[in-house]
Amino acid sequence: MNNLATVQPETLPTAQESIAACKSLFNGQHTRATLKGMWSKMPPRFRGMILIAGDLKASEHVREFDSFTDLELTKIRRGMQLIKEMSVEFDSKLGDVRRLKHYQFSNTH
Repeated sequence: MNNLATVQPETLPTAQESIAACKSLFNGQHTRATLKGMWSKMPPRFRGMILIAGDLKASEHVREFDSFTDLELTKIRRGMQLIKEMSVEFDSKLGDVRRLKHYQFSNTH
């Protein structure tokens, strides 16, 4: 028999699972899961910068996302917002900061 003729049946989610997945898009669970995944994959120095911007200790970068309290998570969100504000301001006034050269910072030139 030809290998192309054999088709593996796909496992489809149940209706309840599909409804739960759709609801998670609207109640914040999907975004929280995305944040949790990003936090765990983020380099420690990035987590530290967000924590410092949010008025928390950089040494807390080793903690898991779920271990933060609601108040700490609010501070983390604020830290992310502040970093975004800085980034937007740099972009609007200087352009792409990755293209800045050393001589543009230095007084010796």
